[in-house]
Amino acid sequence: MIAVVGNGCGIRLRHSLAFGPVLWRRCRINQESADRVARDLGLDVGQVRGSVRLLKTTDILPSPERLALVVMRDPGLDDSDIAEMFGRSKRWALLVRAQADEIRQEEPLPEKVEWIDDGMQPDYPTPGEILDLVSDLHASGKFRGTGTPWSVPSLQWRNNAFVRVSTE
Repeated sequence: MIAVVGNGCGIRLRHSLAFGPVLWRRCRINQESADRVARDLGLDVGQVRGSVRLLKTTDILPSPERLALVVMRDPGLDDSDIAEMFGRSKRWALLVRAQADEIRQEEPLPEKVEWIDDGMQPDYPTPGEILDLVSDLHASGKFRGTGTPWSVPSLQWRNNAFVRVSTE
């Protein structure tokens, strides 16, 4: 999930991990609550909680490159988006992606904490997979607009992102 901010002249993408040093100082060292820091920075509370959870798994602040790799798990973001969030060039983001294996080896993090957003988990289909499933369903001629032959997560738009909600 990303936050979009602007003053009417433009839009700037923001992600809590781009504020890694601030979160480290305020939440890890000073023990401030993630909720308070999120409000102060104008970031999504759930995303900041996930970022702080990630930061609590390591004894040192991960590099901006390692944090960018976590953000790159979001299939809806391209290298230009990552560069904008971290205040770097697109070339930097391309190099981070190209050196991903080396960076992960140098700075290991538990994979389960890399999924910091409620609206994105490793078992969720990517936008491309969803498009393929919908295309196949339409091509099969079975689509009548009622019911589905499989279980689809129910998502709701909240705080600039889709989050999973229970339908039971």
